Amino acid sequence: SASIRASHSLRPCLGLVVAMFRVSCFRQLPLRALAPGKKKGGKKLQKKTAVAVDVPLAPYLPPELTKESRSFFQSQTRFKALLELVFSPGDPKDQEKDRLEFEQAKIEFETVAHKARDIYATHERRAEGRMWRALQQLPEDLYDEAVQSRPEAVPEPLLFHQRYSAEIFDNLNEEERRRLQVFQNLMYVRYPHAAEKARNPEKFWIPENQIVSRQKEAAMMKMKIKKR
Repeated sequence: SASIRASHSLRPCLGLVVAMFRVSCFRQLPLRALAPGKKKGGKKLQKKTAVAVDVPLAPYLPPELTKESRSFFQSQTRFKALLELVFSPGDPKDQEKDRLEFEQAKIEFETVAHKARDIYATHERRAEGRMWRALQQLPEDLYDEAVQSRPEAVPEPLLFHQRYSAEIFDNLNEEERRRLQVFQNLMYVRYPHAAEKARNPEKFWIPENQIVSRQKEAAMMKMKIKKR
């Protein structure tokens, strides 16, 4: 009976010990992270930055600027006159003496022109050397500024053809003036767009993928003519 009473008295103590053991065991268990829940709302739109692509350019001559050249060469009369002017005539009337005189005059002209070109090249080298020496003698701050600065265009009144054109033209005889006029006319027929190209150079460049071959351009022109 004494043992029974002792066992009954120890039951609360055993229950307390078991409860403490359970609590300590649960405290020692490692904690698990919560599973990430799905966020409400749509996906965030990522902004795409546009990357600049270098497009290769190709030289281009607008058709509307070549109208005068095409009309000139399509005229049989003008084209024949140009051929007679540039090439030797079919039935030459000059003699051997005239040809020899021409060859001698040509040799003299080439000699004088070669000498003049050498003098001009020497002058240009000398001027370039003086320019670099002048830059090297500048103070450090002015030297950096001068090297980084862009060259300015020569003023129009100081150009050679503007300063001496009237003087040169007045010294020409009638035959030389006629030849000069013929040369200027031919240059205009060949390059009627020279002034426009100097004003708007970007008009004469287009992307390479926009170039139309001559065969395709001719086919397109034929299609337009048939539609008319």
